[in-house]
Amino acid sequence: MAWMLCAMKEFNPIEDVEDSLLILDHGEWPNFHDAEVHNLNVWRGDVRPDDNVWIGPVIEVSFELCALEKPYFVVLKFHDCDSIRMEEFNHQNAVYDLKFKFEARGTYTNGKPLPPNISVSFEQAFGVALSFRCFRVQAIERREMEGVD
Repeated sequence: MAWMLCAMKEFNPIEDVEDSLLILDHGEWPNFHDAEVHNLNVWRGDVRPDDNVWIGPVIEVSFELCALEKPYFVVLKFHDCDSIRMEEFNHQNAVYDLKFKFEARGTYTNGKPLPPNISVSFEQAFGVALSFRCFRVQAIERREMEGVD
């Protein structure tokens, strides 16, 4: 991964979100200002040490990207989540912005840095405020809105 090349770099969603090309808007990371959260699914994961299964919590979110010239829906999946905090989920859930940042986790015993966390925050406009840390962000789907020219 790109984060291994330097101590700590800025999060670049085009490079650091898996399959980001699926959701780009004219080659750019889409504007999440005023995006509406339509679906928010939190799965606890599956940890069974006896079977060597270690799947951490997963958050999957569908957004309607309202502020674009031609709005569309995107689905993002966040893997191995922790420190999940959510407030005020309701009937609208407009996000002011979606922010990502790499966060150092410390070092291995040999002094090499551990892979960083990704700090994620849905900055609240109206409705949901959500923040958490994860290890991977994945673009799952882009779906055009029907009836929008």
